[in-house]
Amino acid sequence: MKRMFSEVEMCRDVAIPAKQLKKGHSPPHQQILTRLLQDLLHEKACREHGFYLAITALKSIGNINSTTDDDNPQADDVLTFPVSFTCRTFLPARGNIMVGIVMKVLFNGPNGAAPAVLISSGPLRYAYLSYLKMPDYHFVPPNSEEEEEPCFQKDDHTKIAVGVVVRFVVLGRRFKVSPEKRRTDVYVLASVEGDDTLGPVSLTGCDRPYM
Repeated sequence: MKRMFSEVEMCRDVAIPAKQLKKGHSPPHQQILTRLLQDLLHEKACREHGFYLAITALKSIGNINSTTDDDNPQADDVLTFPVSFTCRTFLPARGNIMVGIVMKVLFNGPNGAAPAVLISSGPLRYAYLSYLKMPDYHFVPPNSEEEEEPCFQKDDHTKIAVGVVVRFVVLGRRFKVSPEKRRTDVYVLASVEGDDTLGPVSLTGCDRPYM
């Protein structure tokens, strides 16, 4: 089974306006590292490695490349630094077991699909758990008189509802890429069928799930 967490070596160009670098109060290498962290935070993830979690080592900063906008002579020069570093990443794969917290109960899934819940786990905002992958659970609609929220419930009153921590298995993953924002997000399809250890769990003394 593929590991969710990896340590990968990456190389990329980090661009910083020359004016900003000259007037900065911090050393150049610190400004480069800060900009690299900002870029990774904005991009969030990539198809090959998944979510960027942390830079674990800065291996090298190459020679400066300077560029100028020929169409706008008034624009500041931009200095580009090739940077090599290692990064801790997280990419769920089919068969991985995860733990997350239910963030939302959907009365009707996308495009008229069966009811479902959305589970959040660490950097993963949404794991989609369909009612069809919750055997022995039935949908309980909201009750306005008793102020009860919608949920999925078994005959023994075990519930999957907002705020409940759930252990689930990954069935597959999908990527959402926004080229205009230079941002990638990862979503997974989840299931709690086929294994008695899957489903609601209790984490004593903790209000957030561990992965």
